[in-house]
Amino acid sequence: MDKSVTHSFRSSLLDELEYATNSLIEGEAVMRRALGRLWQVISEDPDRQLDEERVIPKQEEQEDIDDEEDEQERRMARAPDLTPTAHKLFLVSYADNGPPVIDPSQFASPEMQQDSLEKSLATLRELQDDGREYVERLQEIREGLGDTRAQRNIIWEMVREKAVKELQDVAFSVAMD
Repeated sequence: MDKSVTHSFRSSLLDELEYATNSLIEGEAVMRRALGRLWQVISEDPDRQLDEERVIPKQEEQEDIDDEEDEQERRMARAPDLTPTAHKLFLVSYADNGPPVIDPSQFASPEMQQDSLEKSLATLRELQDDGREYVERLQEIREGLGDTRAQRNIIWEMVREKAVKELQDVAFSVAMD
């Protein structure tokens, strides 16, 4: 048989392509887990965790505190904080509209911080969506490689059978002469 035919059917190129495709898919899985963990952390309210860690005062102490607070302060204390969790985690806060805790020259204004955070989170969501599409395309490529491999194996089997038959015919004709 012609060496070029044999080489094309015994090439390891499909194996290498399949290995590369699988490696890329696995790499995307790592990023998907990291982004999933980020979204999980962002969904957990840090204030709620702090409330769970605080010690609840005894009933007698609570009565003294209640006597000192007026009705409006108690209502404000019970009101839920509707600030998005991502803002609580990533933005520099100013305590009670007072002076900043950190030197403001070190950071952008709160509006700029919020805008930058929202753009960054949107970019991460786009990256996650693009990653999903990328993995889908890689899986399609992997399936295509499998189909190509199956077709190559069928053709290779036919070529070998034909070559064996030709060799047998030549051997038979030589034996008859």
